[in-house]
Order: sequence, then structure tokens, then C-alpha cells
Amino acid sequence: MNSVVTALRASPSGTAIRVERDGQRWLRLPVHLVADLGLFTGEQMDGSRVAQIEDAAALERLWEATLRFVVGRGRSRREVEQRLRDRRADERQADAVMERLAAAGLDDEEANADLRVERLAVRGWASRRIRSDMLRVGFSHETVHRAVAGGLEPGHDQQILDAEVTRTGVPSSAADRRRMADRLVRRGLPPAAVRNALRPDEGAGDETAAAPDAAVLVRQVQRRYPGQATDPAERRRALGWLARRGVGPDDARRILTGAVEG
Repeated sequence: MNSVVTALRASPSGTAIRVERDGQRWLRLPVHLVADLGLFTGEQMDGSRVAQIEDAAALERLWEATLRFVVGRGRSRREVEQRLRDRRADERQADAVMERLAAAGLDDEEANADLRVERLAVRGWASRRIRSDMLRVGFSHETVHRAVAGGLEPGHDQQILDAEVTRTGVPSSAADRRRMADRLVRRGLPPAAVRNALRPDEGAGDETAAAPDAAVLVRQVQRRYPGQATDPAERRRALGWLARRGVGPDDARRILTGAVEG
């Protein structure tokens, strides 16, 4: 049985059209898509025509969501593809969205890597954490090395450390210094540099001394992300949590393995 387009109503902003079908609200479509589909009030639609319009609407929603995810954020291709899978895009829809991104010049890995370095540096991330984050989301080692080397000012990490110490001062108690050191290492600052800034009388010592203990991290992963061994989404969250604590990708994978075996 055919159905009828009974109304095309412009949204208050004028950027979308509300389509009514058989007197009931049906779809909200961008103006350009209404034109592309040739929709008009009074159109008689059979089942295949309805399916065509609904499919085009679904693809447009996916495209708009992907644009919001991508534009100005420095996303890797792997990150975008994973986002599409998370939104349950089928292979045809995912390919169509990726083709549109390429046509718009938004899938350039080199440019996106540069943008990500810029964004994370502005947020006060040190170079090690930036590298870890970029490798985690799928940028290649070569791309990360080039982007970090070209995107960070000389002495970037030291500037972050100096600014933080100037802002807060060096805590007087050993416990407070340890907490501050842990926080700074999680931002990606080199443990040795943090030790020297907060406890100069103790010297540089072992460069890994200020880093979170692996056994502690294993226990925390077991508690926070018990399903990471079988749930890919939870595993990604666990990797992100470790990356924010300054743990490199290889060490993070070993910690996740240890959390399962332990």
C-alpha cells in the first residue's frame, strides 16, 4: 500500500525540513537532502521509495555525527572507523562516509596528527603522553614522531614542569611531593625531571622511580575494567586510562595481560 508525503515543514532555523507521512511526523531532513531526493508534498510512495528515503536519512545522520566527531579534533582514520562501528554503521555506510571525508579533505593523517599535537599541547600534555595517546588511537609511529617533533616547541616538557612548580610551589611534605610527582608523571613528564624539580637533594636516581608501580596498575585495572579481556570497548577505555597515567602502549598491553593472568 502506498503512502503519501502530506507536508514538508521548515524548521525554525530553516536548515532542516520536517517531513510528514500520511499526516504523521516521519523524518527530519537537511534541506539539501530533500532537494536531492526530489521530495514534494503529495508524492505517492511505494515501499521501495520509503526505504530509499529512510536509508538516505540514516546515512545523513551518520555523516553529520561523524563530522561532529572529526572536525577540528585531529582524529586518526582508525579512530573514525571505530566510531562508525560503534554507531553500528554497515560496511556500505562506513565506506560512503569515509569517501565523503576524503572528498572534503578531512582524512589526511598527517594534517590530523599535527592538529592533535597542537590540541593536546594547549591542554598542557607533555610529549610522552601525547605520543602515547596518538599511538593508542591509531596513528603510525612515523606519523607520531614527525608530528611531535615538528609540533612542540623546544623545551616543551620543561616549560610545563616549570610552570606547574611556579604555580603551586614544591610541597613541604614527602607525601605531598609524591602525590604531585605522580600527577605530573601522568601528564607525560619525564620521571627523572619531575624528581629533580621536586626533590633536588635526592638527585635524579632511577628514571622510573616516579612512575606508577606496574603491580599497582594491574590491580587497579582488575578493579576498574574487569571485562577488558573480552570487551573491546572496555579494553580501549583501560588503554586510555593507562595512557593518561603516562604508560606507553607496550607497557599498557603487558599490564592488561597481567590483569587477566593475575
